[in-house]
Amino acid sequence: MSADLKKAVEALTAELQTILQKAANLKRTINELSTLIGETPPYSDVDSGMITGILHIQPDQFFGKALTTAMKEYLKMKGRAATAEEIYAALRDGGFEFTGDEKFQLRGVAVSLGKNRRDFVFVKSSNSYGLWEFYPEKAREREKASIEETEEIESKEDETKK
Repeated sequence: MSADLKKAVEALTAELQTILQKAANLKRTINELSTLIGETPPYSDVDSGMITGILHIQPDQFFGKALTTAMKEYLKMKGRAATAEEIYAALRDGGFEFTGDEKFQLRGVAVSLGKNRRDFVFVKSSNSYGLWEFYPEKAREREKASIEETEEIESKEDETKK
């Protein structure tokens, strides 16, 4: 009997996730259309508040993982940038074992995101962090700038040797 109830709960949860995803997509569309006609988007909860309901983070999803690995996994699941606060909450809900004083844990996430520029890109307009793979054009700009910087350093070294 309990196995049947468990299957029913799982089926209903899956159906709810589908409905929540459709609702979030509909809200995003309404927000975009509202912006096009010069009105303020009516739904501010689309990008932040509903995400854990849509993603369905397991209580042990990030347990035993390194911080950078867990943050990358969460952002890949989400598919777009998130604030440090949202990432911290998702990791905490997903069983990540933070160390140290609780009042400094969010700051640790923010510092790690800011320092690890190889994996994470800061999206200034939304005060959030994404993965470079979300922004292929920006990634190409970054690579080009890095190559130019390396060439400039090498040419200066060559001039110094002369």
